[in-house]
Amino acid sequence: MFYKKSKYSLLAITAILAILSTTQADASSVKPTPKQPQSTNTTIIALNQEAKAEFDRGVKLYKEGELESAEAAFRKAIELDSEFAEAYANLGSLLANQNNLAEAISQFENAVRLRPELPVLHYQLGVALYLENKRPEALVSLSKARDLLKEQGKAEEAEKVEKAIERIQTES
Repeated sequence: MFYKKSKYSLLAITAILAILSTTQADASSVKPTPKQPQSTNTTIIALNQEAKAEFDRGVKLYKEGELESAEAAFRKAIELDSEFAEAYANLGSLLANQNNLAEAISQFENAVRLRPELPVLHYQLGVALYLENKRPEALVSLSKARDLLKEQGKAEEAEKVEKAIERIQTES
């Protein structure tokens, strides 16, 4: 088992960086390109520009280490646009990093419900479930992430998730 602090840090880093680099402006044409991060102005789907501004503020505050303010900004983005999956995901990452796994899982579930085509969301949910010792549920989410990555032609990333699944299975 990994050292918990590093797990939470990984989860938070994965959430913000992966979401910013894998989300497209049109959900029907999602083609993640994590090695080519895009400008946050064109990558996030938000129906409300004020919500998008709060989201961007939350990302900036998170990077500056202002976690309370970042959390408030992500919550405000969700309040302004309840369909803003990326805001739920980043809030979930922030909460997981603060060891508030139960609420983090809820936020990740909201994100997955809204954007089920994004493997990173299933991955984040799976990691949080694993950290909460919900291994069977974690394996379901991680398997979905792996399958989506394969469908999107991301064999290398899918293989990494597969190895994580195998490690979890050997622990059970």
